Amino acid sequence: MSETYYFCPLCITANVFQTYSSLFKHIREYHRDDPSFGIRCELTVFCGFRYSTFDSYRRHIYRCHRSLIDSSDDSKNNISSGIDDIHFMEDFSSDASFNDESSIADNSDSSIYVDEEVDEMEYNFLNMNPITVPVKEDKLSLKEFAEFYTRVLLELREYHLLPQKIVQCISSFISTLLDMTFKLIKIKTSTSAFIPTNDLDIVFAQVISIINSISKNEYQFLKQCKNFFNYEAPTEIILNKNEERAYYIPLKQSIRTMLQNETLLKSITDNINSFSNYVAKDKDLILSNRQGCCIKSNMSRRENSNVLLLKLYTDGISVTNPIGAKRDFHKFTCFYYLLDDMPETMRSKVNSIGLFCMCYSKHLNDQNNAKILMDVLVNDLNNLQNEGITIACPSSRIYLVFSTVSADNLGANEVGGFQKTFSSGSFCRHCLITYEQRLIPLTDISFVPRTKLKHDMVLSQVIENNDDKIIQGVKCCSWFKNLVGFHPTESLPPDLMHDVAEGLCPLIITALLKEAIQQRILSYAQIEERTSSFNFGFNDLSNKPPPIKKQHLTNSNVIGTASQRLCLFKLLPIIFYDIIDELALFNLYTLLREIISYLYAGIMRKSWLPYLDALCKSFYSLMVERLPDHVTPKVHFLTEYCRSIEKHGLPILNSCMRFESKHQYFKQIVNRSLNFKNPLLTMSKRHQLRQCLLNKLASSRFSPSITVYSSRLIEFVKFSIPIQRLLKKYVNETDSISESLSIYYHDLKMKQKSVFVYDLIHTEEIPIFCQIHHLLKINEKWFAIAEKLHTKAFNEKLWAYEVEYTGTLEKIDIEHCLDLFPHCLDIYVVKETYYINLLVRLTKR
Repeated sequence: MSETYYFCPLCITANVFQTYSSLFKHIREYHRDDPSFGIRCELTVFCGFRYSTFDSYRRHIYRCHRSLIDSSDDSKNNISSGIDDIHFMEDFSSDASFNDESSIADNSDSSIYVDEEVDEMEYNFLNMNPITVPVKEDKLSLKEFAEFYTRVLLELREYHLLPQKIVQCISSFISTLLDMTFKLIKIKTSTSAFIPTNDLDIVFAQVISIINSISKNEYQFLKQCKNFFNYEAPTEIILNKNEERAYYIPLKQSIRTMLQNETLLKSITDNINSFSNYVAKDKDLILSNRQGCCIKSNMSRRENSNVLLLKLYTDGISVTNPIGAKRDFHKFTCFYYLLDDMPETMRSKVNSIGLFCMCYSKHLNDQNNAKILMDVLVNDLNNLQNEGITIACPSSRIYLVFSTVSADNLGANEVGGFQKTFSSGSFCRHCLITYEQRLIPLTDISFVPRTKLKHDMVLSQVIENNDDKIIQGVKCCSWFKNLVGFHPTESLPPDLMHDVAEGLCPLIITALLKEAIQQRILSYAQIEERTSSFNFGFNDLSNKPPPIKKQHLTNSNVIGTASQRLCLFKLLPIIFYDIIDELALFNLYTLLREIISYLYAGIMRKSWLPYLDALCKSFYSLMVERLPDHVTPKVHFLTEYCRSIEKHGLPILNSCMRFESKHQYFKQIVNRSLNFKNPLLTMSKRHQLRQCLLNKLASSRFSPSITVYSSRLIEFVKFSIPIQRLLKKYVNETDSISESLSIYYHDLKMKQKSVFVYDLIHTEEIPIFCQIHHLLKINEKWFAIAEKLHTKAFNEKLWAYEVEYTGTLEKIDIEHCLDLFPHCLDIYVVKETYYINLLVRLTKR
């Protein structure tokens, strides 16, 4: 019988190959990067297409001629003996490295700590449970196999954000590996009568069929996600014109799926009960939004006690299409939701924020479009409030009550039907101040607050006039006018992020540094050098601001994110410690800094509000006196926070900061998918795929955990004598002790040398700090060995606590380190004195 030979069409000399697999290997190794790559497939009479890149040629071969790559001469296959396989496995095992704690303990000096920063998305992925088949082997069926493989593809797509083409390529590789595995099994069992190869053939054929079917196209993949992961597709809303669409996710099913997680529901219930108990014991405390009078009014409409608060957020998100002639700028309006009663450790996670709706911002400029969309959203929200959600819980039904809408000032004014300009007229949605009156000190006047009755009267007049004329800042009806529990004067709280972090903080920073330049205390170059070379502490490093350059001060624009600007404002006295008190405007800094310490507090007291109100009015009046040209609307908005606290609860809980982080996910999706034909559908669909995966992994998503990426075993005698004396009360010398440089507790990184608030003493509630020396795992529980620091005084110039080391060690449970303040702090050295910069005012529950 004649043999078939293969020739390389790309070589100058005719190289001959006995098998196509050897030819393909040759092309891959020697010609894949040829700039003039071009090859025509003539393996069958049906082929004949020419391929100009190796990747396109490879895809064709794997799809149409895979058998030629996998096939080999039978005699060569049979030559391979069991001894060769044993030698191969022995070599493989000897080369493999295992993370065995005993081997680490034997050579502790060679242990390597993995101590690198990871972003939130990577951290969430690292925290996922290993992929396992959650069924017994005797009950394993093709259905469980299909579910497992769908989850694999879902993780590849929604955690690694891989395109569908890459997922299909991975499926093709897996099919090839399984095909090779099957052939190896046939070879090894060809001489045995105990394993029927026909049965194996059928099973592997079915497995390969399932793999190829799931990743065949988008429809099949979404179908399997719906079967196994309860994927809910976004609902399309056709607006005024056929080509104008929006997409929304019905809230009832989304929240029901979320609340079916017993851990989450129990945490929310415990959080509500805990706050109620604390407030019953100390009525001066403000712990949650439930204590706001407007939210209390909404909750009073519901007789049932099983009530959860639902917060909405809206903002615009911008992406750019950089592709050739179709390059364009896209701006979308997003609506998110959040269960307002979640514990802080859960609500701070971006994954706890759900998507409600997405649409093009320009479509909302049309009143008919806005009405069509808002009618759908409002009906969905009202049905959720009226009917509740049936889930498996003791009461069987949970009711949702609308709380507030968080947004920036422009977005809030648009939602509420107020004017969208802040440079004229009645620009404030909280009171009736006009732009011309903003320069009147509040010592001479107080402005009339807006009320429901007055607002409705003005709105009726606007509607009656029907001439688009703005009256007292009211332009039109609110988008949510028919939403149960919503009113423009009571449901749109101010936002700390836009008002303070992005508004007042950079304003005061710029004013102080400009004064330093005008007084010839510092030059532009010196300011840039100080801000670029300052050594930020580890816990502040993630919010390190960019250097301040001349053009930034000239344009009165301190660049950076809200977190970076707030960090710079917090550390400004330490960065410029030698000149800060020489500035005449430093009083403005100290006033605003004290105001921020109250507004950003996670726990407040009602008795603080009169003093806070006086501080805000003093700051406003001083701004009018010292910097009248810089009295922006945001300076006025600061005076509205005390009234807002009474209405809506803690300002920090109404901040847009975490909602803004949600935008980054969608921007990443658009930039990676490069789909600008219908980006709304792409973003909403990919978000729902991610959510269905997270809901399946709900146990790891919401359960409190301590995550350690690297640790080492350490002998008891290796510790210093003071630590041995401390630990002797709790461990034996033979007990296993693990040490780590850093751990993640509720997604917060705790590291050696970090500082936390240990206690509050005296009537003034002076904080006592501890610095972590060791992070140890003893008897399956993590502890911090920390040194207590003595708080000597509060330095008003640096706005920081002066501390000194005491040498007193404490063994503290990790779970109690962050009870008083859920963040780690840094120590800064100024003139050989140690200082801790604490942003907020603390109080005990």
